[in-house]
Amino acid sequence: MNGKVTILMFHRVTDTFFDISLLVKKKTFEECMEYIAQSYPVISMDFLIQNFDEWKNIPDNSFVITFDDGWIDSYNTAYPILNQLKLPATIYLTTGFVSSKCSYWQEESNFLLIQIIANKKVFLNTDNTISTPEISLKLRDLISKSQADNHIFKFIDYLKKFTHDKILKTISDMEAFLKGHSIKASEDRHRSFANWVELNSIKDSNISFGSHTVSHPILTNEQTNVVKEEISKSREIIEKETGRNIIHFCYPNGNYNDDIKGIVSKSYKSACTTKGGFVSKESDIYSLNRIGINEEMITDRRGNFSKYMFTLSIFIESLK
Repeated sequence: MNGKVTILMFHRVTDTFFDISLLVKKKTFEECMEYIAQSYPVISMDFLIQNFDEWKNIPDNSFVITFDDGWIDSYNTAYPILNQLKLPATIYLTTGFVSSKCSYWQEESNFLLIQIIANKKVFLNTDNTISTPEISLKLRDLISKSQADNHIFKFIDYLKKFTHDKILKTISDMEAFLKGHSIKASEDRHRSFANWVELNSIKDSNISFGSHTVSHPILTNEQTNVVKEEISKSREIIEKETGRNIIHFCYPNGNYNDDIKGIVSKSYKSACTTKGGFVSKESDIYSLNRIGINEEMITDRRGNFSKYMFTLSIFIESLK
């Protein structure tokens, strides 16, 4: 790892979430941060970018800590731990979610699909439930299979090939189906994202904000005008609401191409992907690798944080 920087990517710091690939439990996160603080240099994204051209100023084996989306637990769970340990971090905000009661579309899809699968006979006997024929056919095919395992995640992954508008319309269609048949979706609704008051209460200069678009569309699925609006508008909103200068960007779902990267480079000084790997002086500052961390990657068989599992997972992910 000499001459390399490891950018860690976190999503949820909570004990329960429907997608365990995005979850690290509070106790595990705290122990992981303590280990990193004691064992490695931890630098901010600002410091990394400011010294990118003069790489010799960047310590070997250093870490950068990032969070995607702006989940409520980035504020009320992760931040207090980071503050206590005096660790810098960057939180990439999806501005349409901040101060909103809406759910991440994957989370909303999960709520709805649980009920649809539980009532699959009614769904399969109802015509024109989903207005996009291709999506309707896929959902019917998945639900009609005898094994229900992984149906939800397969369908959510399938939806990622469509524009954000079609995804939202599909969610609306599923809601209409359940309502039309008097089927209640899960009552376990909660505020998922931090609000501007909470974010502005973070006065710690170690914590910076970055942009993660307005509505978290997969940018490679969208028209150029939508891409430009998502990239520029999110920055404008964060700067207006926080008074901070926003210079870092993160591609939703990690998807980008050269055209999108070019648009980002006009407004930001860095951009992160979700591609695993280290960062070095040869890296492209607008397609920085990160290593996503979840609970299973950094705990032993007893569910306790393991520095050995952490180190092994970092190594394995760096090879992908």
